Amino acid sequence: MKRTSDRTDRISSLPDDVLVHVLSFLNTRDAVRTCVLSKRWRNTWTIVPILNFDFYEFPTELVSEDDDDDIKENIKEDLKFDSFVCSVLENRGPSHVDTVTFTGEFMSHFCEPSMRWLHRAALLMPQVISAMIPCFELAELHLPDSVFSCASLELLELIHNPYVGKAYLKQNSIALASLKTLMLVNLVLDDDFARKLLLGCPVLEDLQLLDCELFMSDISSNVLKRLIIHDCWLLQHMRISCPILVSLFIISCKNTIRIISLENLTSLVYATIELVGSDEEEVVDTLPKLKFLCGLSNATYLKLLFRPLPELKEQLENEISCGTFCNLNCLDIGAWNMVKHFSLVALFLEHSPVLKQLALSLNRDVIQEMPGRDVSFQLEYIETVNIFSDEKKLARRRNHKRRSVGEIIK
Repeated sequence: MKRTSDRTDRISSLPDDVLVHVLSFLNTRDAVRTCVLSKRWRNTWTIVPILNFDFYEFPTELVSEDDDDDIKENIKEDLKFDSFVCSVLENRGPSHVDTVTFTGEFMSHFCEPSMRWLHRAALLMPQVISAMIPCFELAELHLPDSVFSCASLELLELIHNPYVGKAYLKQNSIALASLKTLMLVNLVLDDDFARKLLLGCPVLEDLQLLDCELFMSDISSNVLKRLIIHDCWLLQHMRISCPILVSLFIISCKNTIRIISLENLTSLVYATIELVGSDEEEVVDTLPKLKFLCGLSNATYLKLLFRPLPELKEQLENEISCGTFCNLNCLDIGAWNMVKHFSLVALFLEHSPVLKQLALSLNRDVIQEMPGRDVSFQLEYIETVNIFSDEKKLARRRNHKRRSVGEIIK
């Protein structure tokens, strides 16, 4: 019997909720194109709650500063993108928008695009905006006021185009009543912005600063629960005071130990701190030594990675000796040369009465140099000690009343 083909359009017969869910995974330009499929699809794209716009759909090329024709073409493509986004947003109707994302990179160094599209997106009162922001290197970046006054916004991600350097983020005012999470990438931030941000975001719980230059002297908040400062330059004294902060991550930052002060972190549970020096270390040699490890004394899980910079060991020893890590359950310490800092481990244990797990990251080429007599300590509270070398586990020992880490390794 000859089989007949089934040409029934089963997809179009699906409920609106299902079709809208499927379209939300598409780039918005592709979602709009489905309007030509049939009458059933003509207006479906207008009720999709997740909008994804991509600069790559309207490509611009890197051009020579002297090539006027190419610059005009770049401006033309930018206007196409702006026109498309605004047209989509204007023709959506009254349906709710949850998320608006702008991805891709604006590639011209010589023509700065309009941000009318970002303004129009904020007027839709979404809960989430994630945007790659185009701007000239070291220019002042003023985003539309509608973005920083969007009352419905709960998550905001602003990523400055890394191909054109960093830009100074400047705002006249900030009033984000519902904002809980903010991520800023590749920007220059100063005290004025920080002050407006912390005052204008009364429920901000999660602040992420990535690859930024920070001229910020104070991050004080009674609502912040998680703070991430990653791969940033700290260019002046910074005080962090957040009494309900639960998680703190300061990773791959420059000038950290000499320039940062941690205070009032009474609710801290998780902390990862990477202390990194720089070629310009002498610039901050005259700065006063500030509270650092003392501010971590309430942590339950603590991970430290540090280089053996001049005077760093002495400062850390003094700070550890000044307090007790009364909640510390897990301690993970790593360094480029653990031999010079092994006494710090003993000191930590002496001031950590409830410590259960200890992890040490060692360089394999210095393991034989470790003088066990210099790092002897009681291990009566510790249940597990893990020794890592070159990211591989070298040893794992349960406590058998050994008195030194040197004994454990051997």
